[in-house]
Amino acid sequence: MKKLITTLALLLGAYGAAQAQSATTFGITVGYGRDRILSNNQYTSVSHSAYQAGLTADFKVSDKVSFHPEVLYSKRYFDTSNDENLNRDITSIDVPLLVRYHLNGLYLEAGPAVDFPIKAVNEDAADTKSELNGVVLNYMAGVGYRFGKGPSLGVRYDGGASNIFKSNTSTVLGTGKFKSSAVWAVLAYSFGG
Repeated sequence: MKKLITTLALLLGAYGAAQAQSATTFGITVGYGRDRILSNNQYTSVSHSAYQAGLTADFKVSDKVSFHPEVLYSKRYFDTSNDENLNRDITSIDVPLLVRYHLNGLYLEAGPAVDFPIKAVNEDAADTKSELNGVVLNYMAGVGYRFGKGPSLGVRYDGGASNIFKSNTSTVLGTGKFKSSAVWAVLAYSFGG
């Protein structure tokens, strides 16, 4: 609960700062991705589908720059090629805090993301949330195009800056790096602006 309150406070603070610069749009977004855990010597990850949906805002900072926060509900499936018992399905709330540079309809975006895992299960649907770190830091970079005033289509890379899973022997996954790597296709629709 404390993490959720902290995230909401961060978003409200960012909203207040950006509001002084004139908010431009709010919207909805969905994404389809291919996700995996970067390889280590114990867990051989394979690429798997992932899904996101959520809310966006885009606050104009200047003619070409905007602050673009999102709140996303994400479903990710981490599978391994060497042991099905190590497969994990993770649900999280992800909060990207992106800066966008606009060139007419084209935009470039980059920034950090904070992920809060809320559920994790194995292939038998047993709870494995205790294997996860409570907060995961990622970085994002992408490119997209906004068609007129509403729809936009983009592609972004989402890389792990910190481990999703605890990196110690208290989990069956073993030790090592457990950072995610994902490529997303993102469809959004903005209202206003």
